[in-house]
Amino acid sequence: MRHLLHIVTIPEDSLAARLIPLQREQADHEVKVFDLTKPDADYRALLEEIFAADSVQVW
Repeated sequence: MRHLLHIVTIPEDSLAARLIPLQREQADHEVKVFDLTKPDADYRALLEEIFAADSVQVW
């Protein structure tokens, strides 16, 4: 199973909004989203997620 991490930096990014649900539908993908547009982001948790992921996309 591939671990995919999406880091959202732009609120309501239309491409990310279309792509993330498509990847979640694939049985061989575990998709996590880390939203940096929200206040009080946990950067320590983000760093752990980055190193645990097989693929990281930043939007």
